[in-house]
Amino acid sequence: MDKVKGQFELLGLQAKAVKLEELEFVTTFTNLGLPQEVITRLQGLFNEVKEIAGQTINIGKIIIMKLMEFVKTNPNMAIGLAVGLGLSILSGMLISSIPFIGQGLSLIITPIVAIIVIPVGILRGHRLDKALDDKEYVGDSLFEDMITIIKRFWALLVEIFSSIKDSLTEKSYV
Repeated sequence: MDKVKGQFELLGLQAKAVKLEELEFVTTFTNLGLPQEVITRLQGLFNEVKEIAGQTINIGKIIIMKLMEFVKTNPNMAIGLAVGLGLSILSGMLISSIPFIGQGLSLIITPIVAIIVIPVGILRGHRLDKALDDKEYVGDSLFEDMITIIKRFWALLVEIFSSIKDSLTEKSYV
């Protein structure tokens, strides 16, 4: 992406980001079943503003906007992630309620549950997205699906950061 195109894209994203309301993104992610703890963390990101090349850019809103687009194009994968996170948090809460040893067990078991449940939820959601929305063939290869998931997440990150890359590296001579 050349410099002028990158700056133009950044300004376009900024114009869209200004219109994004906090209530809209909170409602969207709440309706998807995302845990309130995650939404609260995203609210902190939502208000993040940076000055890039002499312009004030709502970088947090741009990232949230891209996440919302990703969720809309991959709804089942997002739901799988939310269910995995929810089950991990729930298991931690249940285990920590065991008298005397619950807190210690929670520190061990919750990450193990998260390592298993979150990827399974994402994988199952991705397969549903492929079968229902994209009308793609869903095979038995877990590795193929994991590669596709990683490519989609990577494309999201590249899309977010490529639009601000040129502005971040631009030197300001004032």
